[in-house]
Amino acid sequence: MDPLNTRFRAGDRVACGGTECAFHAEYLALPDLLVAPVPAGVENWQAAYTTLCAIALQAVRQTGPQLGDRVLVMGQGLVGLLVTSLLEAAGARVMAVDLMPSRRSFSRAMGSEKVVILGEQNLSDELRAWTDGYGVDAAVICTATQSNTPIEQAAEGIRDRGRIVIVGNTRADLGWKIFYEKELEVRYSRSYGPGRYDPSYEWGGNDYPIGYVRWTEQRNFQACLELMAKGQINLAAITTRRAPFKDALAVYQDLMQEGAKDIGVVLEYESAECGARESAECGARSAELPRPAARQTHPESEIRDQHLTTPVQRLDVIGAGNFARTMLLPHLKNEIPFGTIVNRTALSANHVRDKFGFETAATDSAEIFKGTEPAAVLIATRHHLHAPLVKRALADHRHIFVEKPLCLSRQELAEIDAARAKSRGSVMVGFNRRFAPAIADLKEILASVPGPKTASFRVMPGKLDPQLLTSFASFSTRGLCASWRRPPGL
Repeated sequence: MDPLNTRFRAGDRVACGGTECAFHAEYLALPDLLVAPVPAGVENWQAAYTTLCAIALQAVRQTGPQLGDRVLVMGQGLVGLLVTSLLEAAGARVMAVDLMPSRRSFSRAMGSEKVVILGEQNLSDELRAWTDGYGVDAAVICTATQSNTPIEQAAEGIRDRGRIVIVGNTRADLGWKIFYEKELEVRYSRSYGPGRYDPSYEWGGNDYPIGYVRWTEQRNFQACLELMAKGQINLAAITTRRAPFKDALAVYQDLMQEGAKDIGVVLEYESAECGARESAECGARSAELPRPAARQTHPESEIRDQHLTTPVQRLDVIGAGNFARTMLLPHLKNEIPFGTIVNRTALSANHVRDKFGFETAATDSAEIFKGTEPAAVLIATRHHLHAPLVKRALADHRHIFVEKPLCLSRQELAEIDAARAKSRGSVMVGFNRRFAPAIADLKEILASVPGPKTASFRVMPGKLDPQLLTSFASFSTRGLCASWRRPPGL
């Protein structure tokens, strides 16, 4: 955690949300208002439900139940079951409806007073008997279907001036006659709560005043975690499986199968990441997972020692292509003496020698390693040649500037690392954007901003020549065998 963030300290356990930033990764940069502290007594596997619980909690807040209200919950998937549990905790009486008989026991465990399985029971009859003929006070639609049946069934079973809250991505055609005659109110529940999809709240950190917006998405996170700490959400009842993260693909494949019976599946990392408060069961399962190899790091002092104390006296260049001729050498000319220019074709090598003032030209890179005078090496060849040339130059204890990429495989990277450890030379990779004026200005501005940072780059190259666009369109529509006419001036 950022030490300048006043809400958190290094080592705090937190739960986070946000499809734009909450991923499975070793490190995450998260906006402050999308993170909530995990209280003592809540295990990590329970805290993993925070986002889903917040979605259900926002639906309950939109429903606005009062003590003793009868509420119909259509759909007993994971979110529907959490809605059932939170309604029961709020003092409402819940009738749950689903298509799958296997959901009955889960719904009972989450607090429903009555469970109706469509196809086995008649919903209209069950509602009439359960509400003494009045109808339910509210209905929460937690289905995901293109059928309008859940909306029609809820409208039929709700009392006059009742409320329907739509949570799932479901079809909602509102029949005028019944909605008008009953004067029904329809609300949609949007994700975790107020603040969601508002960039100034989520990314700008501008919280809503609590006196005006009591429950924001971040406060919903906190409320859910407190309910977990008090044992008021029976997450164990709906957690049908806790699987190691390495089995994630198989888990998702199982969930996609028709008739899948899993409800809540928690993916767990290795035991070192489970936290001291995790159960022994988690540790036992996670201990079987393969551990990643330790990442080799170099002390900062070691890296600093390789900085040059005196400038190099000469520069040899391997590769005289377009990028080297137009972008690299013009900036280096008159800044450092040029030694040998190497290119596969003698004509290009001699041309660059004469244009930029190199001492000699060659067609074989071995020529630059014959001399005894130390010289730095600039490598601007085709990508597959970078790694072999870097290793050869390191063996000669040269200081190297190599255009990106440094290499093309992990094996080559390991070999370069080993060669660098034995060499008195150094390696720098040419990610030249780091020196651009705009990047330098951006780094200076962001240096004074605490917390995680995100930068978005948009490049506007200018208006394209209409004739150029016409030529490209002709090329793309006629296929690879078409001839392409070079537009004037290109």
